[in-house]
Amino acid sequence: MVTAPASERTNLQDWDGLLPSEVVLLTFTNRAADEMKDRLRKTISRIRPGPLGDDGKHRYDPRIKSQGFIEQLLTLLEDAPIGTIDSFLSQLVSPYRGKLGDALSRENVSDAARAILVETSLRTIWRLASDSSRIGDAVDAGIPPHIATEVLSARDRVAQHYSGRTSASRVLRALVGKSVFVEESSRRVMDEHGNVDRDKLLEMIMSSIEDRDIKDQAERLHGIVREIFETIKECIQSPSSSGWAAGTRMACLEELDRTGPPSDSWGKLCWMGNLLTCTVSPSTLIAKEMKHFPGMKLPSDNWEAGIRSYAKIEDETLKTRYKSTLKEKTAELSEIWSDDLGSMVLHFVRLAILLGESKPPQTPDDWSNPIITLPMGIPERIENPNKNHHFSLEAEIQNLRDLHLLHLGFQGVMKNLKQRDEVHDFDDIQRLAGDLLMANCPEVCRTFYHPSVQQALDSINQNRPWRDDHIFRALEAISHLEKNRDLAGEAASRLAAMRADLESRYLLLGQIRRRFRAFIIDEAQDNSPLQWRLLSRLWGPREIREEDGPRPDTPWEPTVCYVGDVKQSIYSFRQAEVTGFLDFAKSLRAVNVHEFSSVAEITRKPSLRRDTHSRDPRNDHLSSIAKATEYMERGGRDLTPWIPFDATDWDLPIPSSEEVRARQEGMVSLKVNYRSEGGLLELMNEWWDDLFSDRHRILSKADFYASSQTLHPFPEKRNTTGSIEWICPPDSDDSTDPPADLETHIDPFGPGSPDRLERQAMLIALRVRSLIDGSPVRVKSSSGEWKEVESGEPVQPSDITILLPTRVNLRDVIVRNLQDVGVLTQVDREGSLLERPAASALEGLVQFAARPHSRHNAAWVARSPLVGMSDGHLQRYLSSTEKGDDLLLAMQSHCNDERQRALVSRWCELSSSSMLTELLEDTIDRSDLLVAYPDDVSRQDAEQFVELFRELSEQVGGDPIVLADRLRDLRESSSQSLEASTIPQSDAVRVMTIHSSKGLEAKVVILADLFSSRQTNMRNEQNSRLIVGPEMFAGHPKPWPSGKTPISALWEHATLLHRARKNAEARRLLYVAATRAEERLIIAGSPTGTEWVEQEGIVLPWTYDKSSPQLGQMWLESLRRGSWRREEADSPWLSPTDMHSEPMLVNGGSRTICPGDILLDSYMGCRKKTGMIMLHHPDCFTGNGGDGNDFTTPVQRIQNIDKVSRSNPGTDLQPTTKGANHHSTIVRANPSKLPSYFECPRCHWMEIRAGLEPSTTQIQGDSSNQYNHPLSVDPATFGNVFHRIIEIGIGNPGPGQDGPSTPLPSSWTTVTEDRINDEETHQIAFNELLPPGADVEKVSEATSIMAARVSDGKLGKMIRGQKVDDRNVEGLRTEMPFHISIPTTFDSVTRGKWSPDGEDVLISIDSTRVELSGVIDLVLCTKSDEGAPTIRAIDLKTTDANSIFRPSESGLLESLGDDSVGPSCEAETSLLHKHRLQMALYHLALEESESDREREGLPIREVLPPAILVGLTGRLVEYPLETLEKAKEDLEKTLALTARISLASEYPLSEIEDAYEDRISKCKICSPSEKTSRRVHE
Repeated sequence: MVTAPASERTNLQDWDGLLPSEVVLLTFTNRAADEMKDRLRKTISRIRPGPLGDDGKHRYDPRIKSQGFIEQLLTLLEDAPIGTIDSFLSQLVSPYRGKLGDALSRENVSDAARAILVETSLRTIWRLASDSSRIGDAVDAGIPPHIATEVLSARDRVAQHYSGRTSASRVLRALVGKSVFVEESSRRVMDEHGNVDRDKLLEMIMSSIEDRDIKDQAERLHGIVREIFETIKECIQSPSSSGWAAGTRMACLEELDRTGPPSDSWGKLCWMGNLLTCTVSPSTLIAKEMKHFPGMKLPSDNWEAGIRSYAKIEDETLKTRYKSTLKEKTAELSEIWSDDLGSMVLHFVRLAILLGESKPPQTPDDWSNPIITLPMGIPERIENPNKNHHFSLEAEIQNLRDLHLLHLGFQGVMKNLKQRDEVHDFDDIQRLAGDLLMANCPEVCRTFYHPSVQQALDSINQNRPWRDDHIFRALEAISHLEKNRDLAGEAASRLAAMRADLESRYLLLGQIRRRFRAFIIDEAQDNSPLQWRLLSRLWGPREIREEDGPRPDTPWEPTVCYVGDVKQSIYSFRQAEVTGFLDFAKSLRAVNVHEFSSVAEITRKPSLRRDTHSRDPRNDHLSSIAKATEYMERGGRDLTPWIPFDATDWDLPIPSSEEVRARQEGMVSLKVNYRSEGGLLELMNEWWDDLFSDRHRILSKADFYASSQTLHPFPEKRNTTGSIEWICPPDSDDSTDPPADLETHIDPFGPGSPDRLERQAMLIALRVRSLIDGSPVRVKSSSGEWKEVESGEPVQPSDITILLPTRVNLRDVIVRNLQDVGVLTQVDREGSLLERPAASALEGLVQFAARPHSRHNAAWVARSPLVGMSDGHLQRYLSSTEKGDDLLLAMQSHCNDERQRALVSRWCELSSSSMLTELLEDTIDRSDLLVAYPDDVSRQDAEQFVELFRELSEQVGGDPIVLADRLRDLRESSSQSLEASTIPQSDAVRVMTIHSSKGLEAKVVILADLFSSRQTNMRNEQNSRLIVGPEMFAGHPKPWPSGKTPISALWEHATLLHRARKNAEARRLLYVAATRAEERLIIAGSPTGTEWVEQEGIVLPWTYDKSSPQLGQMWLESLRRGSWRREEADSPWLSPTDMHSEPMLVNGGSRTICPGDILLDSYMGCRKKTGMIMLHHPDCFTGNGGDGNDFTTPVQRIQNIDKVSRSNPGTDLQPTTKGANHHSTIVRANPSKLPSYFECPRCHWMEIRAGLEPSTTQIQGDSSNQYNHPLSVDPATFGNVFHRIIEIGIGNPGPGQDGPSTPLPSSWTTVTEDRINDEETHQIAFNELLPPGADVEKVSEATSIMAARVSDGKLGKMIRGQKVDDRNVEGLRTEMPFHISIPTTFDSVTRGKWSPDGEDVLISIDSTRVELSGVIDLVLCTKSDEGAPTIRAIDLKTTDANSIFRPSESGLLESLGDDSVGPSCEAETSLLHKHRLQMALYHLALEESESDREREGLPIREVLPPAILVGLTGRLVEYPLETLEKAKEDLEKTLALTARISLASEYPLSEIEDAYEDRISKCKICSPSEKTSRRVHE
């Protein structure tokens, strides 16, 4: 808020710089955004007017004329667009949701609710019938109508291809979380109609390999094969003078040799594939090792070799020559196909074999390919199950299309469910942003725009998405249709409206672009392709005003700056794509080059850019006055307005010519690391040289690889050393058995087989303890001598971070070991919630309550800490019951004590009433669950589980079996999406994944589990049988449960791409992890098979898997390569042969490391010798639990907790105060349910207390009769259609020239033509809402009649500007959202908590507030003849719409043509009575709104009684004042009853039934006197 007087403020239009509201600053996390805004706030607050300078307290700037301007900037900063991309886009679309066709009242969905929606969507897709007559069900579920049939067919094919729904569901579930990549890859291979384009697909495959690599391999192969062929010709003559026999392999070889490789790359691959098919043993053609010329001859099967055996060569010289040549050349063939180039090209050759559509030349007609092509229609079984089969190119395309169709179908179902629940997620925000920024045809326009216009809008240039060419093409398409109206079809009548709408949307886009003059994007390498596209849409041409001058000749009009590092791109699992960052970096440089040569204003004096210097705008201005001290600091360098592009800071190396050019074009490489100590940074720079070396690349043509860069330390840290350590536990085995005593700690390094995770975790915990204590450690030399090493000053726990590549397994083990040595931990994420111990026990209780006859569930609960039965006790309990007994009830007689028996009895009571949420809460409070799991993490897990259960109950109701099944589905299917999270300890060691550490730093960083393959293996993808990447997605079909899985070429290629990407990202992950360390970096883990050998030291097996290397293997290989590069002959990282030649990647051998020697010199390349502390055993720690005495067993921990819980708590604790009065707890209610609440309090109770919707108690009719209604659709659907017609067609005469009598928003007063009778308006509503199979003509006839009656009635006249009842319309709003909080009093109720000793009353409540939110169909603002402004709520009702064709069926028609104000017939009176509570609520909401205006001192309007617009007759029926007042009384009573039922701990149903027997007896839903099969209509 600006408090400075006006004289000290600045006219912001006169400010030459940018304002905070004009600069978009985007970061990757909300935390980073908050930190950035806080820094800016502090920085701006320090600024004072005066000569340039900084005295430590204030920064002085001569451009600032008064302190009032600083206050203005701080005020603008609060609303500045600073945040994540998601939050920015949400802010961007929020004001325009109405224009985008999105509801205003939707909330952001939680993670748990989203998981539930995903599972519901998948269930919905599977339950839909394939019958074409039931296609309407699919459309109703949300699948787009134009693809509904295809989606269901694709679903059935996918189920067949993956051996049933279970496997197919895994595929779909994996597809769900990768929607961005699915869309991006689809664009690469699909045409505008959504079909996979064969040529685009092959082009995409070929985009991963360089043409020269294919050419080089083809030439190598041709050279060898030619020599072999010539040798055969010389040694084995052809059988006839005409040459080799046709239809033989030899004839094929001759032809392939003669023709040579074709000119095109795909042709070369097919040529090489034909050569291999001809010369390689058929059984090894796709094997890991191929057999070339088996037995030194061509293979022979039903495709004959065509030459005789070399054994028949009579000339021994020729025979010897033949054998030696064949042996030599086949070895060369094996070599050229196994080296880096050959291995890569072989993958593409095999793709050509599988996808090629031609056979090798000279194959006989009866030749059978060694890899059999499957038919398009997959048979139930195959004749030769042990042979190799593969999918044809046509089948691959069909498989790809099927997956894409299911993706589209799933998105439609999800969208439908989110609309139903009135929620949205960030996917919806991005979709709306795309619509707003016209990155595609807006969804709301698809029922309005002609298909050619939609197609044009969907054809945005993917390489230059900031351009608007697609919009111009859409306008041209409209112009073409205007000239050729016969091509427009039914859209011809709305071409003018179509053009106006499109032009208005484009104008709005220009206005939005104008708001933002600069973009700063941090961590830009982590943006997804969609996010890049959306952001760049804001960089295009903005709105130009008269004062602006001509538009600049530049593709990007705002200033764009983004900061990123390819080496830190590690979020592919969030669909971040590093290639987008690189592509936009190229675009940025090209834009800068273009601007410098084309925009005269840039170089015209005073120039903004120069070709040799960069401008610093802070110093290049007229008021560049500075204090003398500033000129003394660094020679005044920081005051220089122009900085040479070849300048450097401190004593950094002079930039190269390439770097200077990059700077000229706007790309500046940051070379200084401000975090790490100089010595530690120097070590790591040596690692990165090899880690990012080209020799590790799996694909030659890929733009997702990072390159190494030397980072220089900040001058203050240049001479500090830092330190590195390696926790390297051996795998040595002790053959003796571990102790059986439960109170004796099992030493992971003691008796028993080794547990690698336990050993690693124990050493990590001991090292952390020693660092916190500042106690020394020691290392053991190979001779057995111990060397002590000081740890330095004690380290605070919060200065230590343990980083994990993944959260699997090791995290819990580390946390437990740290707790054993007394170290508090903070875990960023706790993994799957439903797999956590406390949550698992609670889920078991839910399953048992839902199915009390299940022995499995009974055992689950009985063995859990909730009951704690022993094996013998459990056996006695289960054997005492018969099959079908209620085991929950039977458990009462097997409890250990009375308190436990009371708890089980409580379970029986609450489960029988379906009150499972209360059951869970009582269990947490009164069971031994949190005694068994006493840590804060388990407590929070339990709370999160209850919250998840509440969300599930809101989604699916309160039925225990449904809830239990949904929990089981979440656990088994998508548990990873439900992560547990904890509130951190204030001073604790942080344990987190490397991904979570991005942007953080710590004095000590421990990289744990570095020798695990989990980070780079493909196990998850293999299990889900789906891979989704930015280039392509593919499934791995397995049509038959047994036998060989058919080969899929697309799956093989997707696997290679994904493996290459995972490999590249794993290297970046190691880089990010290591560079978090400030002072000390500790590597933890060891290669499998590591041993301690006396007199030698630690023996490390040297393994390296090039396709999926472990992070530890990458690190060790960088040490080896670095020592070779530096020629460190004595390095322990080198093998004896490594110094003789450049070392290749090897997978074998070992290295022997002496920890004592490595302590003195680690051979890592520092200028000064730097040692490494190598800790391998608990004996390395003295006095820190190294002997195991500080560790407690689980039994001891429970005994300690039990001892504390039984001890006297003391006298300092105050007793709990009971019976607190006047407590208010907010209650929420649904306005649409108020009438049913009043009519039947029993249904009301069932819904609130039991969680049962009234609709669930009805037996629904046969869905096949849904169109037997006279209108061909059900009343609800017809009502929605007519509501939509009124919403988009209603006119607005506006307030006239004098404006409204009291201020109204412009959207309320915009003059709009009345179009409720317009056929085009009706058609839009039909397209949006009518299900397939509806009789459009019949519905159209009914809506036309109804619209005409409304138009002829009072409302119709008013919206056309006529005076009615002495009132004129000034403005109106359709679908107006409201929120009201109504204070309510009632007879007091108590809330308490159950306990085994009776209820503990906590509070007594006699008042509360009931919150209600909804939407009013129409709010009408009018003005009387006297000028009095009024406002009224109007609700549209289409009751008895079927009576349009059956007039005798509705009494409402008695009032047709009547002009009275109030109800004029009994049917109208009944209609008003039925909806009186809802209308009274609308009236109160408007009164509250006007009261708020009055409190603010604003003019107000009189709130008129609400009215109902009767659609059947067109009458506007006003509520009489008596009816309205009585309705308000009934509303008050209903809300009071709602509050009492909601808030009371105990509210028996019998109390409701006794008090409201008369109303309940009339209920058609729950009354016992009514038949349950009765259907209820409005």
